[in-house]
Amino acid sequence: TAVLNADNERLMATAAKVWQGTTLTYGLEGGDVRGTLMDANTLQVGSTTFELPLPGRHNAQNFLAALAVAKALGIDWGSLTQGLQVELPAGRARRYALPNDVVILDETYNAGLESMVAALRLLADLPGTRRIAVLGTMKELGERSPEFHHQVGIAVRELGIDHLLVLADPAEEAALMKGAAPISAAAFADQASLTNHLLELVQPGDRLLFKASRAVALDRVVAEVMQQLSPTATD
Repeated sequence: TAVLNADNERLMATAAKVWQGTTLTYGLEGGDVRGTLMDANTLQVGSTTFELPLPGRHNAQNFLAALAVAKALGIDWGSLTQGLQVELPAGRARRYALPNDVVILDETYNAGLESMVAALRLLADLPGTRRIAVLGTMKELGERSPEFHHQVGIAVRELGIDHLLVLADPAEEAALMKGAAPISAAAFADQASLTNHLLELVQPGDRLLFKASRAVALDRVVAEVMQQLSPTATD
């Protein structure tokens, strides 16, 4: 049995050409196992509600894939309704609630094009006063790196992010800023100047996303911002 993402048009078209066996599909738009994202943390499949171990549309897709595999293997979903816990390293899918209703999404562990866009969608869907994306270089992308950073900038603009702050290599910085124009954006040469600007910019009710490849060390900015805004910040 091939378990396929029905929301992925290219995948489904390819499978139709090369696979003649049994298929079981899943998705948020269609599929045999079809889910509805009630909010960032809650998925409904038929009459059953699941609390997602990690928030966001992309993680809902992963959870639906797991449900489809369980169905293919004849495994009952009952135990999954009790919730799952996922242990991830620092800088991956971390959420911190600070005083004055400021929320930080810490995704500083690593970054690629798909994960960057997924994190931006999560930020855009998060209720709040303003949404600020603090983004850095996605490393090791080769000659297409500026192109991919430009696509991230376009996603920032199309998702209606309020402010973009960039700490990136020159070519990637330019591509990000160009893609995001004309939204409010600023670029920085180091973590210290970025941190100082962000501390002046942040207001009550803001939602902040930090994401870049590990080498950019945006985790240092997260740590300093949290220390300044709330020494006792919590998940």
